[in-house]
Amino acid sequence: MQDQGPGPALTDTQTSAAHALAETPSPAETDPIDRLNRALQRISFALDKSRQAEQRKSVDTQELVANVDVLISRVRDALAHADRSEDK
Repeated sequence: MQDQGPGPALTDTQTSAAHALAETPSPAETDPIDRLNRALQRISFALDKSRQAEQRKSVDTQELVANVDVLISRVRDALAHADRSEDK
């Protein structure tokens, strides 16, 4: 059996070409209009998510207020009933 090496090695020119391809941004990444458009889309998405969170919070607050109002009404009814029972 022959002793084999680790396999073909990349030459310096192949390595530098590979790095150049990896580091070179695509034309879409360098076009200022495309970059601005993507940034505006990200901002719009973040604002929409924020609004949705605020709406959920608002709904939760309204539901909580309604539940507290019902609880207050029940307590008043119970106290009124207890006062009528004591009067007899």
